[in-house]
Amino acid sequence: MRTGVGGVTLPFLSLGFADYVNHEGERPMAIRWRLQRAITGAFYPELAVAV
Repeated sequence: MRTGVGGVTLPFLSLGFADYVNHEGERPMAIRWRLQRAITGAFYPELAVAV
């Protein structure tokens, strides 16, 4: 998890705008998005990225 000032976990990390690709299932629903800009390599160690 990404931490902010004082070691407090941040509620989210904005990676920019994304476009809807598709969705499947219900309860839970999986939504696939495509980021408009690539994630920089510096964020990969902090994220669980499915490629």
